[in-house]
Amino acid sequence: MKKILLSFTIIALSVGSLFAQEDDKKLSKIAFQMVDRKYEDVVKNAEKLSEDSEYRRNPTTYMYLAQGYFELARNLEYQEDYPSAIKESLKAAYKMVKYAEKEDNAKLLKINDDFLTKLKDSVIKIAEIYYDTDNPRKAAYYMSKIVKFDADDYSVWLMKGVYEIKSRNIGEGVKSIKLAMENIDANYVPDEVSAQTLVNGLEEWATLVKNGEYNKYFDAYKFEVNESQAPGILAMSKEKEKYLIGEKIDVASRKKESEVIYKSFKSDTEEEEDDDDE
Repeated sequence: MKKILLSFTIIALSVGSLFAQEDDKKLSKIAFQMVDRKYEDVVKNAEKLSEDSEYRRNPTTYMYLAQGYFELARNLEYQEDYPSAIKESLKAAYKMVKYAEKEDNAKLLKINDDFLTKLKDSVIKIAEIYYDTDNPRKAAYYMSKIVKFDADDYSVWLMKGVYEIKSRNIGEGVKSIKLAMENIDANYVPDEVSAQTLVNGLEEWATLVKNGEYNKYFDAYKFEVNESQAPGILAMSKEKEKYLIGEKIDVASRKKESEVIYKSFKSDTEEEEDDDDE
């Protein structure tokens, strides 16, 4: 699908930019550029800093890089020049979290919680569009990018596993679902933006279990699965609906909307699913 689809999805979501007060002159310069909405300058200068040995492991560098690319991704006017902006934002978000955790920089993570939530919400919707239009491989790819910066969101892990199995990546799908279901129980509370993902993921998981086609693969990972578990999984899905904000989204209706969005754009070259996770 043409990369403009990513911007089309993201542009509908608003994000409140969060900026740290910087004593460092180079980082302060980028902070002011963010305030002035000079996003091209933000990513240009943050990219330069990421190549500087003094800044390449500084989480604030990647905070501005992630936020800057996200803003470019959600503005159609930048689409031609920055077709991979959402992917670059995801890469930078991962590095921001990675280096912040190494520094025990809880403050930076806290002030970026809202940004990361909006980024996750955007990418979940992108993944849904791909899944609804018969591209579970691409859907799994985007979900995999979320768990790189938010490894404790087991709702995303579960749906990632479903997408992987549907794309015949059985091994990775089994591992993702196993990890998710080992952590999702009656006490598990999903993030607000991934509550719907959890409800849908459990429904999809129940269908796979009931079908029985893949259960033998879970045995290889010492994770017991059998058809009799399907009703209990569906009951859990129903119970988790209490965490939804608003009404439950009808998957069939969502699929129709996804198809409309998908058909609005002509397929271009396939995006290269590369990684740059230093």
